Amino acid sequence: RCEEEDVEMPEDAYAVLTRIGLETSLRYAMQLITAASLVARKRKGAEVGVEDIKRVYSLFLDESRSTQYMREYQEAFLFNELQGESMETP
Repeated sequence: RCEEEDVEMPEDAYAVLTRIGLETSLRYAMQLITAASLVARKRKGAEVGVEDIKRVYSLFLDESRSTQYMREYQEAFLFNELQGESMETP
């Protein structure tokens, strides 16, 4: 994927990305390449580093972290308030 998008990345960044792919999904890891490349370009870096990958990992949640977040904060969401009310109108 890096070759296709002309993204340069050192071996330690590949290792971090590989670990993320193993723990989440290959699709999620590949999407991080594009986002990390944009972060590196913004800081005027020549290649995507570990810090760039960590940055986008913290910004974009994978499916399991997103689900966990929704469970932890479900009380704060509007749809939770609707469940407590009766669906019948007076």
